[in-house]
Amino acid sequence: MPKYEKALKERLDALYQEYNHKKFIKFDPIKYVYAFEDETERELVGLICSSFSFGRVKQIFKAVDRFLDMVNNQPLVYVSNLKGKPDERLLSFKHRFVTGLDVFDLLLSAKKIIEGYGSIGKFARKHYRRGNFLELVNETIKAFQGVNYLIPSTLRNSPCKRLFMFFRWMVRDDRIDLGLWKFISPTELVIPLDTHIFRVSKELGLTSKRTASLGTALEITENLRRYSENDPVKYDWALSRAGIIRNNFMP
Repeated sequence: MPKYEKALKERLDALYQEYNHKKFIKFDPIKYVYAFEDETERELVGLICSSFSFGRVKQIFKAVDRFLDMVNNQPLVYVSNLKGKPDERLLSFKHRFVTGLDVFDLLLSAKKIIEGYGSIGKFARKHYRRGNFLELVNETIKAFQGVNYLIPSTLRNSPCKRLFMFFRWMVRDDRIDLGLWKFISPTELVIPLDTHIFRVSKELGLTSKRTASLGTALEITENLRRYSENDPVKYDWALSRAGIIRNNFMP
């Protein structure tokens, strides 16, 4: 390994060791998933929280808190009892430009998946083919077709940041991620690419791309593979933590 790459690996591994601790979960939307015990409900809450994960973290927390209050902290029961139209409380929901109707469409699609397959995880297992993770991502997008913004409308060109983050939560297994889906190897995951990760990746020479896209996320992931062959996305949490904590939780 060249000297520069060796130094970068040491830096990345040091960051991972520093931030791979449960004490930092309180600064991230994944904290809500840990509040539930049932695996099917954890998957559902993970989908909701990751879908809401745009904007400042405190805004995301407010949105999730409001949603959970609306459903009496029983999201799986609420989704199971969902009817053909949203109730008034849900219609009043707003998170930046996302409306209650958008959330209703997301929940209704999730209900169809859970009723049809038993859980979101069983849907993923059914559609997953080893070595073709992006096919599963594409099938997931199809299952949520018509959901405005909360789920990408296509895999083409989109970095799919929030959907890739959801898969990271479900697949990886360490002090942060839940590791519910053992049938997918972490080596297949793609880094959730937001503006912070994009900027840091350019600074570290992990991408030569000028814009954030699926191709950019794949390039960064492939370059990170040089430093962690079987788990390249392990560095995502650490690379994003310092900036998130500094920008959202420090005076």
